[in-house]
Amino acid sequence: MMLGAALIASALLLFGWNRAEDENAGQQAAIMLQRVQETIPEKKMEPAKLTVTEIGGYEYIGYVSIPRLEVELPVMAGWDYDRLKIAPCRHFGSPESDDLVIAAHNYKNHFGRLARLKAEDVVLFSDMEGGSSTYAVRSVTRVEPTDMEAVQNSGYDLVLYTCAFSGDQRIIVGCERLAEDKTAPSGGDV
Repeated sequence: MMLGAALIASALLLFGWNRAEDENAGQQAAIMLQRVQETIPEKKMEPAKLTVTEIGGYEYIGYVSIPRLEVELPVMAGWDYDRLKIAPCRHFGSPESDDLVIAAHNYKNHFGRLARLKAEDVVLFSDMEGGSSTYAVRSVTRVEPTDMEAVQNSGYDLVLYTCAFSGDQRIIVGCERLAEDKTAPSGGDV
């Protein structure tokens, strides 16, 4: 009986810890998003590029917006587990070479709702110089955590990925960059 109570208490503590970490990550990302956006000069009518700017001791490449999920987050230039606790991170590639890969934790305030995206939803990436690119979701899949080939060499212009809630799979969202002269899909309800 004592062991059962201890296990339940441990589970509740872990749940509370994870919720607090999620809220902290959301607050940090919101602060850094504001700082990133304040640093960016006027919007330019040109595609996003890989430009890096240091803000608050970290390097950023811009921010990602996902209207369907009502998510807008700064994107750090490099990734490691400590940075992922603050904001999504560039894992590979660049907007110029159409192979940008952005990873984030599955916090509800980060990429926790990626699996809700559908084909034709819009994803926007804005760089640190005011350029931006619009992407349309083409696929939402799940892969094994060790299947980095599916992430790095997906053939998509932009890939967003995170852990599934269970942690035993990764959710991969493959996106295609839209031509600048095309009208972007609606992206669904915002």
